[in-house]
Amino acid sequence: MKIRFKLLVLLLAVSIIPLVIIQAGMLESLLSLSGEIGTEVRRELVSKSSVELKRLVEDHARVLSKQRKIVELNLQHLSAELSAWIEDGDKFHLPEVLIGTNDLGVEGNAKRLQQKYKGQASAMHGAGRINFDSIGYRSEYNGAADRFLHKKTLNAIFPLFKTIENKNPDLTLWIKAIFISGESLIYPDRSRKMSMLKTVPVINKDLFPVWSLPQKDSVTGRTVITASLGVIVRGEVVGSVSIDVPLDTLLHGYNHLNVFSDNIDSLLVRLDTKTDKVEVVAKQISAPKRKVMMHMWETSTAQTLLSSADSVLFSRFQKFLANEKSGVMSMPYKGRESIWAFSAPDKRGISLVLILPHDDVVEPAEKAKYFVTSVIHEQYRNTSLVLAAVVVLVSIIALLLSRRFTESILILADGVKRIASGDFTAKVQIVSSDEVGELADNFNKMVPSLQEHIEIKSALDVAMEVQTNLLPQNSPHIPNYEIYGESKYCDELGGDYFDYIRPDADGESIRFAVGDVSGHGVPAAMLMGSIRGYVRARTLSGGTLGEVLTDVNKLVAEDTYKTGQFMTMIMVEIDPDKKELRWVRAGHEPALIYDPDKDDFIKLEGQGIALGAIDEATYEENCYTDLKAGQILILGTDGIWEASNKKGEFFGKQRLFEVIKIKKNSSAQVLVNSIFEAVYKFTERDKQEDDLTVVVVKKN
Repeated sequence: MKIRFKLLVLLLAVSIIPLVIIQAGMLESLLSLSGEIGTEVRRELVSKSSVELKRLVEDHARVLSKQRKIVELNLQHLSAELSAWIEDGDKFHLPEVLIGTNDLGVEGNAKRLQQKYKGQASAMHGAGRINFDSIGYRSEYNGAADRFLHKKTLNAIFPLFKTIENKNPDLTLWIKAIFISGESLIYPDRSRKMSMLKTVPVINKDLFPVWSLPQKDSVTGRTVITASLGVIVRGEVVGSVSIDVPLDTLLHGYNHLNVFSDNIDSLLVRLDTKTDKVEVVAKQISAPKRKVMMHMWETSTAQTLLSSADSVLFSRFQKFLANEKSGVMSMPYKGRESIWAFSAPDKRGISLVLILPHDDVVEPAEKAKYFVTSVIHEQYRNTSLVLAAVVVLVSIIALLLSRRFTESILILADGVKRIASGDFTAKVQIVSSDEVGELADNFNKMVPSLQEHIEIKSALDVAMEVQTNLLPQNSPHIPNYEIYGESKYCDELGGDYFDYIRPDADGESIRFAVGDVSGHGVPAAMLMGSIRGYVRARTLSGGTLGEVLTDVNKLVAEDTYKTGQFMTMIMVEIDPDKKELRWVRAGHEPALIYDPDKDDFIKLEGQGIALGAIDEATYEENCYTDLKAGQILILGTDGIWEASNKKGEFFGKQRLFEVIKIKKNSSAQVLVNSIFEAVYKFTERDKQEDDLTVVVVKKN
């Protein structure tokens, strides 16, 4: 074989084949990176959406509670003054403090008529339809007593009805009063064609306000809930007064949910404690191009039950409602994996549930992933075409310019070797305008991408080492106590935190802190590091546990008010000279004290919201005064008991209790390691789903 053909074969072997291998490796690496980025963005979007939806429903619950109190206060005023009016007759005078001075006039009344009763606007035009300047009197059925209302003195009680409606127009659709005499009052007055009494009404004889389930208003077609209260005259219930509150008024103020998706299902549900079924009592009807989120609510004409294909998770959802707790969780809904955010049930057992499909949340991530993958494949196809052209040109050039081509091949081969040895500053210097020069240019452009990928990985390794050094490296030694703690992260960086802090350098007292930042990865690790510094710095200034966490919370809230991040924490202080310990909870699961003599666990409970949730939150210190030898203090994060296996079962606290009981006579370190081993054995996963942290303190 001639030298030119040998050189051609050698050139192809040295340059083309390595480039093909590198290209294939680059493609696989980039595709893998694209998948990892898409997965991380998807997880982050779901996590942030879950936190935001939960915050929305909890904020709504607080606002709804305030609105309910306003309505109930108005009912109490109405009931008291109606009783006085019936008793006093012509001598009745309404207290001036209950008489408003805000008269809207004809134009104002017309505007309010359009806003509140626009669903029936065409039926309400003209005089005598709906009148804000009078109170309606009816006697449409035979009651159980003679007529006793002072019809001629209606003007005496009328200002109270008008004042309540003027001050709370959005919370007052109709104000009604019905009596055992068959008489009734309604404000604003309306024509008899729109009479409120289609059947004999039921009088509420309760002495406290009672709220109905959502129902349709027969006049306006709006969905309302009715609050009612008995009217008592001389110790007897003679009637009841009620206020119809539009449901879409109570459920207003969140007009930005379409930022998440147009497919959010908004439901009002109630848990039937007898059947353990969740009934939908009202829902938001579909409205294309809607601009207001809580708009056009409808009651269920037939019983509608809420359900999910995942019975285990739905059972947890039912337990949340049964325990009157709010929350957020992910489980299937109508065949799609979705985020469920729900408020704690109110006095009637009604909860607001927002259900957002995962696909809608992660759609931007999927689009980005598809775009990146498309670009990678396109680049791969283009590179393949270029490579094919290079092969042809190299073959011709090798026959004509064997020496020059050989030199170029050697240069390229040397560049490949330098990269393989870790030298990412390598660049090939080939001055040529042909395909070989183009190949050299592409080679030089490829190297920075490889270097950037490796630098990112190296930076994560360094960050992991830094965070590891932030955690205690050794257990402290104090008389009559054995201490050991450890954290195991599910990613390179984590949000779990534990620490041993001595508030007085000269004393024996020691504080144990365990915390869990919401989320995982770099954001959680950064917040964890900041809070560790805040806690240590604030402890040096002195003060109780409650004072320390109160000040730390203000700093954390300033850092996280835009991100929605927070950290749950529990801090325990032990003074070896005393048989007591003090602790403060900040939204964290209670610590446990195991008493081997009684074979029982004591929960260190207490009030306290997560750090960063509310900047004005305060924390109170609790005390346990019966600390005895042999007792074991256990502090941990929810990654322990919420670890799940492939069947979807949770490790739970009962399994944790069993491990502690079995290893009660072992050292603190053996007990901690036994808990980790039990979790790993239960989950049977190669990679843990959440960070795990346990601190054990044994009193000898």
